[in-house]
Amino acid sequence: MKKKALSLFSIILISLSIISISAIDLEVESKPISSSYLIELDEPAIFDLTIKNLGNKDTFKLYSLVGINITHNPLTIDHKETSKVRIYLTPQDSLKDKKQSYAFEYKIKDSNDNIQTETLTLNIVNLESSFSIKADPIGPHAERIFLELENNIMRDFENVEFKISSKFFEHEEEISLKANEKKFIEIKIDPKKIKTFNAGTYIINAQIRLKDNIANIESQIKFLETEGIETWETSEGIIIQRDEIIKKNTGNIKKLVKITIEKSLLSSIFTTKNIATTETETNGFTKKYIWEKVLIPNEEIKIVTKTNWLFPLFIIIIILIGIRLIKKSIYDNLELLKKVSFVKTKGGQFALKVTIKARAKKRLDKITIIDRIPPIVKLYNKFGAISPDKIDLENKKLHWNLSSLNKGETRIFTYIIYSKIGIMGRFELPETHANYEDEGELKETISNRSFYVNDSIE
Repeated sequence: MKKKALSLFSIILISLSIISISAIDLEVESKPISSSYLIELDEPAIFDLTIKNLGNKDTFKLYSLVGINITHNPLTIDHKETSKVRIYLTPQDSLKDKKQSYAFEYKIKDSNDNIQTETLTLNIVNLESSFSIKADPIGPHAERIFLELENNIMRDFENVEFKISSKFFEHEEEISLKANEKKFIEIKIDPKKIKTFNAGTYIINAQIRLKDNIANIESQIKFLETEGIETWETSEGIIIQRDEIIKKNTGNIKKLVKITIEKSLLSSIFTTKNIATTETETNGFTKKYIWEKVLIPNEEIKIVTKTNWLFPLFIIIIILIGIRLIKKSIYDNLELLKKVSFVKTKGGQFALKVTIKARAKKRLDKITIIDRIPPIVKLYNKFGAISPDKIDLENKKLHWNLSSLNKGETRIFTYIIYSKIGIMGRFELPETHANYEDEGELKETISNRSFYVNDSIE
């Protein structure tokens, strides 16, 4: 009985030994050569596997059950032999839209259908996510910008066309990048152009072209806040004294500036200013002129004052002006009154409504009213009750023709002008002219000067 039991035990051990030897037993190491599958190019990811066979010599096949096709050359490995095999991974259509790093299990099967499970990670990407751009911050005095182009995946790229644009520059270049490589490019920018830009974050757009495939990516560039006010002062003349002060915003943020000029009370009588003061202060025998303005980047304010001591000439000018005004009020039988008012628009453009009022003091015939549009604004194609008879956009003139006006009769003409560019300070409109017949005699009259002061800060 003991011999039979011993024999049975030996048979069991031998069977277990045969089963153990015949089972699959592999040591597997993986090395990515190109771990990313690029959807647009439909080129497989590549891995090198180092496999040591601790079992019997056999032939092995690799495959996946999770939507990834694995291709490789025939693989036969002896007992305790180490072999290298290159495998190619291609995701099936069900996985291509996921665009993610995908960890999955794959199988290694021997000729006896024994299976060993291993894992790999496949990066499924498109052209857009394969690259990124970073920009160093710049200030208002920068002359160049440095961009970092990065290949985000483990795959070499040859002759990639980059077309990069922003508010600061336009740049095109063909670049080759190795797997996960970064390259820096230097782009010149125009310092004069960027002086008008406000501090903040700006968008960089990049179009990428590779083998007729196009993708677009975005990045940001920071335009750093920098303060700076430069001042220039000049003074000249004795009989006619001229003082000039200029302040310019050389930074890239809005800045409030203040200019003060002091005159004696006597000289202030003969002092003229190119810009209306924000406020004035009188203290004893002196008078202070004060200007305040918020300057946007690269904007300047220029204050010029002139003190004219030619008093007799000043008196003559006043008299001549008075005579002209009196003559105008006596002999002009057609009164033209022009005014302007601010208009709100849906788009937020700067817009003004111009109103011209014509009143006859007596019966007048063949009246033509001509108004000029300032060059920096455009005409809105809607008018009041009376539309112009002629619109001359080339010369920027509007014509209204009236056959006659009776005594005391008034006609009102309106139109709207606008500009996409905001206008600060005093905006003055040209005078309106009119020709008419008065008892067979041809006469002319002009309107008052009209202006609008825009002191709001956007």
